[in-house]
Amino acid sequence: MTLVTSADSQVCGPVLVRVNTLRLAATAALLSLVSSLLCLLVVWVLLPFHKSLGHVLMMFDAVWYRHIALFGYSWNPHSNAQQSPNFFPLYPLVERGARLLTGLPISKIAVGSSVAFQAVAAAILALIAVERGSGEREALTWVTLFVVSPPVVFDIMGYYSALFCVLLFMSIYLAQRGKSWLVALALGLASAANPLGIAFAGGFVTWAMIDLVSTRSLTRHSLLRLGGQGLVSVSGVIGYGLYLQVAFGSPLVFYQATKGWSVPVPLGTVVARIITFEPLRASVTDWAASPYGSQVNFLFDALAALAVVALIIALIAVGDAVHNLGFWLLLFAFVLLQALSARWGSEIGALRILLPVAFGAGVVTPVRRMVTRPAMSVVLFVLFVALSTFLLQHLATGQWLD
Repeated sequence: MTLVTSADSQVCGPVLVRVNTLRLAATAALLSLVSSLLCLLVVWVLLPFHKSLGHVLMMFDAVWYRHIALFGYSWNPHSNAQQSPNFFPLYPLVERGARLLTGLPISKIAVGSSVAFQAVAAAILALIAVERGSGEREALTWVTLFVVSPPVVFDIMGYYSALFCVLLFMSIYLAQRGKSWLVALALGLASAANPLGIAFAGGFVTWAMIDLVSTRSLTRHSLLRLGGQGLVSVSGVIGYGLYLQVAFGSPLVFYQATKGWSVPVPLGTVVARIITFEPLRASVTDWAASPYGSQVNFLFDALAALAVVALIIALIAVGDAVHNLGFWLLLFAFVLLQALSARWGSEIGALRILLPVAFGAGVVTPVRRMVTRPAMSVVLFVLFVALSTFLLQHLATGQWLD
């Protein structure tokens, strides 16, 4: 049981409300499982007669993760094709470990683990809301919007994203409880799942440094401790780089492998594009001329990027930015995705990557209460369900989704 402050009472002023956190977490997980099962049902209903459900759930990047789990990494420095080192190792390691333990095929493990990780992420998100002073209704409304939002489409596939959400939300939850070493460990694991973990580490160190300064705890010992936590928060990508050095002679093979998508531009051009928000502007205006042809889901991605910018501004405006780890994770992630998009000319990735971060960062009281009001939450629920259904239809028919 947890006592939280609530302003939803009929009495004047805040009151203490008793929340059964175990029941709340279980309910949030159940909501996620129901959402995932409904998504699977929609895909199955919309499937063309010549395709199987297992096939469409293991398309796009899921193929690469399955290949790595089964056969490991390979690298040809003379090839311009997309190659496996671009995909980080944590999720394939989970797939391989689960296969060794259960003997099940990778396709079943991938989908089952993604659905399970998504349920865990929803449960943790509910606990974050409670820690932030939410009552049960507010927390479950927030979680419901999360589990029907467009990123859920990727969380029924053989993708890393649900596991990434677990680590992201766990880091925010632990930060609220003052467990900085465990925060660093969660982010270190996240950095082994996706390069965005590098941005998270930068956000974590910034947040921790601000906390030290604001509490006047800046000492030699605290700086050494922060340095150690910073190393732990990037330990996943450091470990992956060491493996790539031993296996292929360069720790940056994962970065070099991205040349399979497009030719990089000079650093000066990248900086100019970031300063002028060119990737964000292009994601809004150029979705019809994407590298894969006209893609309405890229327009959704652009709108998601704008929503993230609006949330960043809102968090600053309500004064909950500086001491909110979620804000710094979101800000650094947005900047890194801007840089990668400016460098490679690809889509900004807000729909799939930034929206889950936004749910973790945006759970602060003013934003949460505005979003979970009945009228607003209904509008967002209908919008999210419509967007998710559109993407599920794309998935079922094999159209480009990622």
